[in-house]
Amino acid sequence: MIATTPGRSAMRAVFVILLTLSLSACDEVYRYVKTGDVGWALKNALRDKKSTRIELAMLTTFQWDEFFLFGPYQPTDGVCRRLDLMSAACKSVITAESVDDSEMLMVFRYQGKVVHAEMHNRWHGDFTPASEKPFTPQTAIFSVTIEGEGAGGGDWLKLRAVRDITSVQ
Repeated sequence: MIATTPGRSAMRAVFVILLTLSLSACDEVYRYVKTGDVGWALKNALRDKKSTRIELAMLTTFQWDEFFLFGPYQPTDGVCRRLDLMSAACKSVITAESVDDSEMLMVFRYQGKVVHAEMHNRWHGDFTPASEKPFTPQTAIFSVTIEGEGAGGGDWLKLRAVRDITSVQ
C-alpha cells in the first residue's frame, strides 16, 4: 500500500477555512479583550450567577461618586462635553470610543476626576438607552430582565435603573 499526502490545493483549502474561522472570531475576541474589570464583574454577576438585581457599587473595587453611561457610537468630543472636561485632559483619560452596537462606554468619577473608564460589552448586560444623568453609588441599582435573545444566542439581559422604575409606578 502506498501512503499518499494531501495535495497542495487540499492543504490550501484547509488553510483558508482555518484562517476564515479565526478571523471571524477576532471581532468577538477583540471585544472581550476590551472588556474591563467592571464589565467582567457584571458578566460574572449576570451571566454566571444569574442575578436579577445589580448594585454597581458592590461590583467596583475603586471609590467613585458618579457613574456615566455613553451609548454606542458616542464620539469622544460628546463624552468630553458631558463630563465637562477640556478636550486634551479628557482625551488622556477617555482613550476608547464605541465603534459598534455591541459596546458602550462607562465612566466613573470621584470628586470630579475620572477614576475609571472602560468599554462595556452590552452582551454582559445592556444599559441602553443610556441615562443622561449620572448615577451615584446609591442610585446605580439596576433590575435585570430577559428581553429576547442576543445575536450570538443566549438571553439578552436588559438593565433598568430601579430609580427610573419606581418613579414611573
